[in-house]
Amino acid sequence: MFTPRSINLLDFVVSIASAVDHIDSRIANHHKRVAYIANQIAREMGASQKTQYDLVIAGLLHDIGVLSIHERDRLLAYDDAADTNQHCEAGYLLLNKFRNFSGVSTIIRYHHTEYADSDRLGHVAPMESNLLFLADRIDVLIDKNQPILEQVDRIVATIARGSGSKFDPDQVDAFSELAWKERFWLDVVSPTLEQVLVANCRNYSVELENDDLLDFAELLAHIIDFRCRFTATHSSGVATVASVLANLIGFSETECQKIKVAGYLHDIGKLAIPAEILEKNGNLTSSEFRTIKSHAYYTYRILEPLQGMEEIRNWAAMHHERLDGNGYPGRCTALTIPLGARIIAAADVFTALLETRPYRFALHKDAVREKLVELTQRNILDRKVVDTLLANFDTIDAYRMQAQEEAQREYLQFRNSIDGTGSAKPQAAQPYPFVAVPALSS
Repeated sequence: MFTPRSINLLDFVVSIASAVDHIDSRIANHHKRVAYIANQIAREMGASQKTQYDLVIAGLLHDIGVLSIHERDRLLAYDDAADTNQHCEAGYLLLNKFRNFSGVSTIIRYHHTEYADSDRLGHVAPMESNLLFLADRIDVLIDKNQPILEQVDRIVATIARGSGSKFDPDQVDAFSELAWKERFWLDVVSPTLEQVLVANCRNYSVELENDDLLDFAELLAHIIDFRCRFTATHSSGVATVASVLANLIGFSETECQKIKVAGYLHDIGKLAIPAEILEKNGNLTSSEFRTIKSHAYYTYRILEPLQGMEEIRNWAAMHHERLDGNGYPGRCTALTIPLGARIIAAADVFTALLETRPYRFALHKDAVREKLVELTQRNILDRKVVDTLLANFDTIDAYRMQAQEEAQREYLQFRNSIDGTGSAKPQAAQPYPFVAVPALSS
């Protein structure tokens, strides 16, 4: 209903993987390499096209549950620590609610379970999980500073020593056969690996349409926001405020749904920002602040390759542009900032002011009103958009609170599931009681 054309899920996931790999130079292209290695071993073993495709998606997203650089440090060691399974569970919980990822999430859940440990741990890891683990460890063994073909003997020998203990022997045998093909290794380190990877999946694809895109956008919002307890419900609030505000301004139902997607995705660029900076409990350095600001740029780049998402991309990525031309990342002015982006910008500020952050408590609604008026006077936010927001403040805020309460419940379930303590409860995002939500006309 609201997508002018279907969105290719693989294209979207590749862009997400590119952003995640940007966090740390040590893992540049790691997710794409793991996806390719797993795909090629599966193909060598005669796996179905669906299995090959699922392994590519799982490879691209396998470390989506890694929430900090500290966790990633452990994963870069070949003999990784036993407690790395926490990120596997986090990845499973984040992805499992999306119907197209039911199988992929299970692969990721067990992708650090060693082959010989399945019975001891009380479950049998899927074959695909064993294979993803093998591919991940192969990539960790690659020395990025040495010619790849000079490393083949060492990598094959190291993997062979883990056959039957760490790895499935049949999969190790398939890898050993594949390893003697120079093309395989040259593809692994090729600057065109992304094109090779996508080409390998051209006979099997999944297209996102209508509600699937909205559900996927909400999933991505959780992946972004659940990395930091202070913003755990932020994108859910922004998406809801933006869609209600757009409705009041006169957007069609289709446009309101599109702007809700943009609201969910407006901070997707934060996938390229280390969690340690996002959740820093103290003043940011000038360098850290510049890093934070880059998230809007990465929002644009992540969404840029996706045909059919052009308007959503612009609305989402321009939420920090200012009418006076002093915003970022494009220094756009009132002449070039579309109305959708202005609505997202107002929704973002409105929601943020009503949330507790490490450096301040949530503001009372009177203070929020004053701040919004000030921002229009300074030619930062659009006056007509803010006027509509202020005229319907309680109605819009009721929708925001309802959306954020639901997102907060999901966040607490997520945290409790991965750490069993519930100690990571966020500060309440609502500074005053919830009120009933009145109906809006379409």
